[in-house]
Amino acid sequence: MISSFFSKTKPINYAVLLLFLLFFYVLNLFLSDTLTDSNLLLAIVYAAILLQVVVVQETVRARKTTNSSSFAMLFFVLLLMAIPKVQFYKDIVFSNLFLMISLNRLLALKTLKLVKQKIFDATLWICVASIFDPWTLLFLAVIFLAVYVYGTKEYKNWLVPLVGISFFILLLVTFLLLTKNIDFLQNHYSYNIQAGFYEDFIKNFSIKPFLFIISILAVILVVFIKQGYQGVGRIVHLRILLVYFLVSVLIFSINNITSSNYMVLAYSFFPAAVFATNFLETIKRKRLIELFLVICIVLPFVLLTMDLVK
Repeated sequence: MISSFFSKTKPINYAVLLLFLLFFYVLNLFLSDTLTDSNLLLAIVYAAILLQVVVVQETVRARKTTNSSSFAMLFFVLLLMAIPKVQFYKDIVFSNLFLMISLNRLLALKTLKLVKQKIFDATLWICVASIFDPWTLLFLAVIFLAVYVYGTKEYKNWLVPLVGISFFILLLVTFLLLTKNIDFLQNHYSYNIQAGFYEDFIKNFSIKPFLFIISILAVILVVFIKQGYQGVGRIVHLRILLVYFLVSVLIFSINNITSSNYMVLAYSFFPAAVFATNFLETIKRKRLIELFLVICIVLPFVLLTMDLVK
């Protein structure tokens, strides 16, 4: 029943998931006793979250990283619900939105049309995301991977990311000079990892993010084995998504060491949702599909209950 509903892409699928997310979001607002943001800002953050859900569905539809269904959108919403506090970290929400737009532009390179423009756009969106989280600049590595995969025949494509970065720096510095806030560059774009980071990592270790990462890596392994065996053409997209996921894990690990901020794990939700959908498509028995979906839907509520008990 669940699989039949989400195996299609209709407006009702969007409505159900967005209302589902809204209910969970409002529930967490009432349960939170430390929230100080204004109602307007909360509405903007929620709108950014809803836009992310739409970007997920439009990306998998247009780039054909999965079969035609709403499963990727479903998994993305469930992942957001599994770590509900991410909705209160507005910087992560906004940076994740821009990162997802950037990834969408990168995956569009497969058509080999307007290559330079797409590389420039993807680079610029990552730079914009860095305004909210400076560590997101590490995703520039995915840009160069995409250039290597799709655009190595023309050496000028390798220079486009540098042009995008330079353009962003020029705009940002100009704005900071006009607003007399040039210290923002030094204060914001600082990447200090203190000595003894290994001890800090062990101290801040949490089992839930670790299980999530291990589970997704296992799913990715199965997907690559199945897709490689079947010779499906989307394998190039999946390789880029794999690197994107690994960069997300790296950023999470760094933040876990420096500030115990587990919320940055949200950067990995987009590729995780795509791989989970591809994994679901490898399951042939409908009962197993239904069981897998039920477990995934129940899990966020179990995690929320565990947080309330604490």
